Amino acid sequence: MSTTERPLGYLPSARPEPRPEPRLGPRLALLVAGGLLALLNTTVTGVAIPDVAADLDAPLGSVQWVGTAYVLAVAVAIPVSGWASIRFGTRAPWLAALALFGAGAGASAFAWSLPALVVARAVQGFGGGMLEPLMLTAVATLAGPARMGRIMGLVAGAIGLGPLLGPLLGGVLVDTIGWRGLFAAFLVAAAAVLVASWRALPRGVPLDPALRLDRVGLALLSVGSVAVLVGLAETSEDGATLAVVGPIVVGLAVLAVFARHAARRGGAAVVDVQVLRHPTVLSATLVMLTLGLAIYPLFYGLPQFFQGVRGYDVLASGLLLAPQGAGSLVGMVVGGRLSDRVSARVLVPSGGAAVVVGMAVYLAVGPTAPLAVLVAASVVAGLGVGFVGGPTMSSLYRVLTPREIPNATTTLFVANQLGGAVGIAALTGIVTAAAGAHVTGWTTLAGGTPFWLPVLAGAAVAVGGLWLPRAGVPSGTEPQPQ
Repeated sequence: MSTTERPLGYLPSARPEPRPEPRLGPRLALLVAGGLLALLNTTVTGVAIPDVAADLDAPLGSVQWVGTAYVLAVAVAIPVSGWASIRFGTRAPWLAALALFGAGAGASAFAWSLPALVVARAVQGFGGGMLEPLMLTAVATLAGPARMGRIMGLVAGAIGLGPLLGPLLGGVLVDTIGWRGLFAAFLVAAAAVLVASWRALPRGVPLDPALRLDRVGLALLSVGSVAVLVGLAETSEDGATLAVVGPIVVGLAVLAVFARHAARRGGAAVVDVQVLRHPTVLSATLVMLTLGLAIYPLFYGLPQFFQGVRGYDVLASGLLLAPQGAGSLVGMVVGGRLSDRVSARVLVPSGGAAVVVGMAVYLAVGPTAPLAVLVAASVVAGLGVGFVGGPTMSSLYRVLTPREIPNATTTLFVANQLGGAVGIAALTGIVTAAAGAHVTGWTTLAGGTPFWLPVLAGAAVAVGGLWLPRAGVPSGTEPQPQ
């Protein structure tokens, strides 16, 4: 390795800024490609759900685990990625994450039953869950402080293409090569990025080779989350029976034990819950949790709505999700630029309100409304989503010390993914409660009723944003000069 090459996995502020690296562009492109694979997977696969349900002859209440298993595995993988990058450097975990993602995609393509597909999706989700945080760590390392703003802006713009291109790409692939071919395409793409990363990325330097993984905390977090989601998933088919309430109660109890365990371990915990004592972290975590409740059901549910209720084919339903993605991309760009001058207490509640307005249109006009009205409503909802994430994170980073930022970031990522997993399960419960337990998709019997979920979640985002700090004004402890 040349002296100008920056090894992955060390803190950018720990060493002087080096001269520009000659291969910085290609390396950043590889990292963005890997992160984009994980983000595309979240939006692409929602288009395939009706075909999966029909092909495997499974009710929607069961098929929802194709999405829930992935999102839940992402939530578990995020804290593991933080530990792995410190313990091994960033390159080795990055390659391992790509391998897991590709293996899960390949297994999904050849899944012979719904349980096999769910397990494969969990493997893919664990790999995908590590890709995005590892990408951000590696990009920050390679960019360095002097280029951070410009490069992070470019990365955010590229990643913002995920919600825009995902549904369209999913519609094209499912319509042409089927849902199995869709997963096979992800396998090929992951393998290509893996080989290129192995050849191009510099070797990682561990920050703390002796750091041990909080296995007890990880087990408690995983078991508690799975138990709660199993109960929520069963609600869609069995109602409020003991078999449903039991797992939820047990899961919540296990999560309470995890919270106590994490509080005792502090910064050594897999998720440091002590950061929630900071008012800004707590409010930002609640915002990201409810944002997950709002957006993941849209990624998962809107394709089913357009196919099952409006009668469009797979390709058309993918095209109809593009306006929401375009609105989200514009919202991210505009919201990011405004966040340096306008308070998050203004931007985030505005974004939440836009989600409420957009989804309320679906409720008010009914499923048979003119398509142009629904498209406009999707754009408004997408703009709202884009206005929430960036300003929330920016407001958080302004009031935290550098030592607090990693743990707070992990907490927000986990909250967002858990909110998404709960949102998918809740959406499925609403659909099946309205249309019947054995339906294989969102039918006309469910109508627009399930849109109450993103409406309520958007309202919660708007309220939670009121407790974020004002622009430039710390909420709680102000970071001291270093």
